[in-house]
Amino acid sequence: MSKDICKIFGRNLYKIRTGKGISQEELGFEVGLDKSTIGKYELAKRCINLRTAKNIADALGVKLSDMLD
Repeated sequence: MSKDICKIFGRNLYKIRTGKGISQEELGFEVGLDKSTIGKYELAKRCINLRTAKNIADALGVKLSDMLD
């Protein structure tokens, strides 16, 4: 993904995750990632691959396209 897409994904990940009251640790456990990795995605310090992005969207109960708007 491009750096701009990573920033958009990270911003939406944070917004959706916190809006649902889910901690980074809880989400990480659900998708098999460390909470620090979730934090890096949210801050766009690490770019996410498509499969992991889909897994996170599924765990949050949203469409992947919702994470990229």
